[in-house]
Amino acid sequence: MSENSFSLLNMVKSLPPLSRRERRVAARKAQIIEAAAEVFSRQGYEHTTTKQIAETADLAEGTLYNYFANKRDLLIAVAQDFAQDVTNALAQTKATSMEAVMAELLTARFRSGRERRLFMLFLHESRFNPDVRQYYVEEAIYTIITETEKIFRQLIADGVMRPVNPAVAARTISATIMGYAALYEFLQEIQPDGDGRFTPNQLGQEVTDNFIKGLQK
Repeated sequence: MSENSFSLLNMVKSLPPLSRRERRVAARKAQIIEAAAEVFSRQGYEHTTTKQIAETADLAEGTLYNYFANKRDLLIAVAQDFAQDVTNALAQTKATSMEAVMAELLTARFRSGRERRLFMLFLHESRFNPDVRQYYVEEAIYTIITETEKIFRQLIADGVMRPVNPAVAARTISATIMGYAALYEFLQEIQPDGDGRFTPNQLGQEVTDNFIKGLQK
């Protein structure tokens, strides 16, 4: 599965045995959410229609409404899956040194172009849609920060990281990643092939170096 594929498909596979109907419903919902994420990330919420999402999912628009009441519900479902995908990735971080953990976390987040676009989409929509704000800003972002904080607490316990405030450290990293997501949209500075600009790997390594060594000579 490509980096652009969200976690729900994998989650479906890992759940306890379901009935045939339950498996079919879960798979169809995952198919629709994946299509919605693709269209939302490409052209934004306002310019997306449920018909376009249905076409991308290769099903009739009427079928889509059997699973989601409206476009708003689809946006919330995409936000939930987005947050789950990020927290799953954080939980799977295997590196043991401070430098390796930081580089892994940052590079993975910088690498996903669709993730950056969806972050900006949710940030924008949360100003107008209280449901998106409640889930994404108040719950999903805090979930991501909490998972990052758990990683830092473990590193401190293992003696790998100095005993800083892990809550502040987690928010610092999250703010850095979100800031780069915004910079990408405005400056288009992150390119997967370099092309005279920053690759995700280069950016992950250099931002890690700034954090680990600081800026003071």
